[in-house]
Amino acid sequence: MSALRFVCFCSCLAVSAACGAADGGFTSLLNGKDLSGWTMLPGKPPAFAVVDGLLETRVPGGSDLFTVARYGNYVLRFEYLLSKVGNSGVLIRCDPKNPWGTGVEVQLLAPWTPYRDDLHCTGSLYGYVAVTNRPDETTGVWHRMEIRCDRNVIEVSVDGRRTTVADTRAVKALDAKLLSGVIGFQSNHSKQGEFAQFRKIEIRDLDADQDYVLAGFSQTDERFRVQAREAAVALGPAMIVPLARVMEGDAVMARSVARQALFDIVAAASAPQAEAAARDAAARALREALGAKPSESTAGYVSWLSGMLRK
Repeated sequence: MSALRFVCFCSCLAVSAACGAADGGFTSLLNGKDLSGWTMLPGKPPAFAVVDGLLETRVPGGSDLFTVARYGNYVLRFEYLLSKVGNSGVLIRCDPKNPWGTGVEVQLLAPWTPYRDDLHCTGSLYGYVAVTNRPDETTGVWHRMEIRCDRNVIEVSVDGRRTTVADTRAVKALDAKLLSGVIGFQSNHSKQGEFAQFRKIEIRDLDADQDYVLAGFSQTDERFRVQAREAAVALGPAMIVPLARVMEGDAVMARSVARQALFDIVAAASAPQAEAAARDAAARALREALGAKPSESTAGYVSWLSGMLRK
């Protein structure tokens, strides 16, 4: 991982901190005042605003709203309210320049005529996976949605009831989608006068959890091993000791991923443009790893990495 990417990761943490902490490891993505941490692409009328602490979209055909930060594996939860003919959606793991081509939309739709089937109603992965437990679609009241992106599994719940479960590897069109990207809210996709409102938008970033990341090293799908390695590298020097422990394990595949992640973390910390604090943190973590009396092979590799920081 480059030193620039590590700096970008830290910047995303700063944005999340500015939005405020929530309970249970969740972080708020909306500060209730403005659209800090979010962006709308140029070329269309701005369609989102924060009004009385709520995020709302009223402009038909306006610009969609996207997080600045990218996320791979996470739990996103929020509350939404749709007008009588409200039509919006949540875009997950997408590139904002081509959100529907690279990601997938979790539908938010009022039950207007003509009746939408289970493949296109609220909670569906629009056009890809139908709901198996159709949610309450009453308009004008607040509902709570939770979306869990857990490597190859996407789960959607509405008002505490699971509506949709999808294994991306079992749906060919989903298997080709991005494994990480921004989160987006679709602008008012209905007529003038209709709207969608959102509040309590919170996220728990699973890729910020060390144990979750390390578990990804043993995934049979190489794409998820690569994703886990990149997540480990993004966490920086804090992962050095846990990675050294993985190198002591019996899982050959996990040891190989850990070895590469350790190298990438130290390479970023030893880069000319790296901050002194990152270099010092890496050096301390490497000393701690050696202090745990690892095997000869692990100790030799950690010692070699320490030499990179002294150059």
